[in-house]
Amino acid sequence: MFDVATLKQWIGRLGYEATADRPSTYRIEPRGPGMEGVPPFYAQCTPNWLVLSILPVLPEGAPVPHRWLLERCRHMRLAKFALAEDGAVALSAELPTESLDFEEFEDAVLRMVEYALRYRRELGVA
Repeated sequence: MFDVATLKQWIGRLGYEATADRPSTYRIEPRGPGMEGVPPFYAQCTPNWLVLSILPVLPEGAPVPHRWLLERCRHMRLAKFALAEDGAVALSAELPTESLDFEEFEDAVLRMVEYALRYRRELGVA
């Protein structure tokens, strides 16, 4: 069964730092070479889902090209762009916890880092 203790262990296996933000939510700080400019993640455990979010994925004040975001979503696997309530751009992934394993978690996190870095560079906000 997947729980917050497993989540914290998996975050550590990736070499990232995890800080409890709320009882079921961790703030993940990507560390290491090539991680400069990657905003922190939030990982929230619910009974059936693990929700990963990079929020905001674009710096405050950066223009939000809505059409561009939608076009990029077509080519992304596991993750999608979304707008937060305050209008900030988020990059998120929702993983079902029923059969979630470390490799699937790792794939989602690494893809989100790749997408964040690539698309921030494309927009000139890296």
